[in-house]
Amino acid sequence: MLLSNSDIQKIESIGYDRNFFSRSKKKWLKLKNKNGRCVFHNGKICLIYENRPEGCKLYPLIFDNIHKRAIVDEECPFQDYFRFSKKNVNQLYMLVTQIIEERKNRKKPKT
Repeated sequence: MLLSNSDIQKIESIGYDRNFFSRSKKKWLKLKNKNGRCVFHNGKICLIYENRPEGCKLYPLIFDNIHKRAIVDEECPFQDYFRFSKKNVNQLYMLVTQIIEERKNRKKPKT
């Protein structure tokens, strides 16, 4: 799961160190997984549900970067239980745009 700067700040504000829950790969900030699941999932529930990242709130709606469109994650076992509105799709596009812009800003050399 990609993270925005505001996702990082929100999770840090409830007491978690960013090194515990996030990693950077090619300047993309990502939520860490442990044993095949999110570091905040204990096998039954999300431990930060009220403060979970925006991408998690929209899941299983994800952005297909190849076709540049919103799709439902085929790997989600509950995909058939979700219905998404135009508003959800727009939220996803805005989030993707925000994360891309934040990544560009991280790549700028410090002066």
